[in-house]
Amino acid sequence: MSGYTKLAGGTALATLMLAQSAAADITPDQVWDELRGYMQGYGYEITAQSASSGGVLTLTDLVTTMPFPEDDASVVMAMPELTLSATEDGAVDVSWPAEMEVAFTFTEGAEEVQATLLYETADLQARVSGDPGTTAWAYSASTARISLADLVVEGISLPRDVIRGELLLDGLVGASSMATGATREVAQEVKIGALSYDIAGRDPENTANTVLFKGGMTDLAYSGTGTLPTEMDSDDPMAVMSVLDVDGSVSFSGGTSQFNGVDEGQAASFASSSEGGSIGVALSPEAWNFDFRLQGYDMQVQGGDLPFPVALEASELGGHFAMPTARSETPQDVAAGLNLTEFRMNDLIWNIFDPASQLPRDPATIAIDLSGKVRMLYDLFDPDQAEALAAAEMPAELHELKLNSLMVDAVGAVLTATGAFTFDNSDLQTFDGLPRPEGALTAELRGANALIDKLVAMGLLPEEQAMGARMMMGMFAVAKGDDTLSSTLEINRQGHVIANGQRIQ
Repeated sequence: MSGYTKLAGGTALATLMLAQSAAADITPDQVWDELRGYMQGYGYEITAQSASSGGVLTLTDLVTTMPFPEDDASVVMAMPELTLSATEDGAVDVSWPAEMEVAFTFTEGAEEVQATLLYETADLQARVSGDPGTTAWAYSASTARISLADLVVEGISLPRDVIRGELLLDGLVGASSMATGATREVAQEVKIGALSYDIAGRDPENTANTVLFKGGMTDLAYSGTGTLPTEMDSDDPMAVMSVLDVDGSVSFSGGTSQFNGVDEGQAASFASSSEGGSIGVALSPEAWNFDFRLQGYDMQVQGGDLPFPVALEASELGGHFAMPTARSETPQDVAAGLNLTEFRMNDLIWNIFDPASQLPRDPATIAIDLSGKVRMLYDLFDPDQAEALAAAEMPAELHELKLNSLMVDAVGAVLTATGAFTFDNSDLQTFDGLPRPEGALTAELRGANALIDKLVAMGLLPEEQAMGARMMMGMFAVAKGDDTLSSTLEINRQGHVIANGQRIQ
């Protein structure tokens, strides 16, 4: 099942759970028990003063602590107030002050860092419905801002001109559901009209050293489902991965990012922008899937160790990767791909190797799409197999590999190819320890001789090497006219390698 199909099913499940839970009843005490149980299951220690009156549960001096015994460290979050109010339709409204300070304390040995965040919301609404064990949340806010109010390091409060930070969300709307049994089944959808961040710092001992991170995204949306363990042990991540099953995607319509830094008088900067994009992730104990896509991507870098500014852009940048992670008796799907469309770079880079502009500087495109089947010989997340996995020369058997498409269009030449091979893992002798392949690859190359002539004229390719390249192309390719070569490479069942009908091995 594809990541998108699973995601659509999870979204439908979330909608169904929200609709069903609206008719159920839940009390403020039950909501607090759910929240506290959720946090405690993941290792947090929680304390609070509680007072209940007239269907309203007020929690004050709420302190959450995450200890890290192995590092002699802990993180403490203090929240002044949280109010849970029963509604007439059996739900619970959750509220906190429109402006409040949340304190964090990080302790490691004798060192302590204290941070105070100012949390500001406008038009906040949050409601919990359902019943214990199956709850649904719906929330919204016209704005939500988190900013650094104070940072104390080794007892010294750092002023705003030394460090500042802010995260701003505009137009926040979200809904989530959680069903708790042997595992936690979670579904969530969030939309944000605009997100921006601004983080800057200055070395208090050398004010000339500075750093700045700034950027944002518009029309940000997340949708996903997940199966989580009811308890997590940070010392045993494999136990978490053996249960974790999440499937989600993030999309946005545009974004920018900026970095500026100065270190000992040396300045460096980075800036990027895009016209939108998406990221999809599906992780399960059986398989992993990733995909991403950026449209209208632009990147500019200068300073640091670079001798000149670098500017790169592409109309589309994307890729995907999929692999099995669990041991199986039958081959499972694997895939990988990359797409770089209409890639451009600035003339300063071109002029390094082509100062006379002899090569075409048209936008380049590189696209490759691979699929296949492999049989995993080990469970990647089984701690009992970790030692054997680390010692294994091959953790998996390759059974099929298909080049669905390949295109490289750059500097006046175009290479395309397709092919498919199967692999016999019982024959590791014919190809010196590798499983014997069987199949064919067909390729076509246009503009190769013209490119070789230009490289020779530029002095980048010696004449004798150009002659050798042309001889090799003559041996392994067939001329089709108009500076076009084609070739078919076959490997038969006997392990013979055949190029254009002629056996070469």
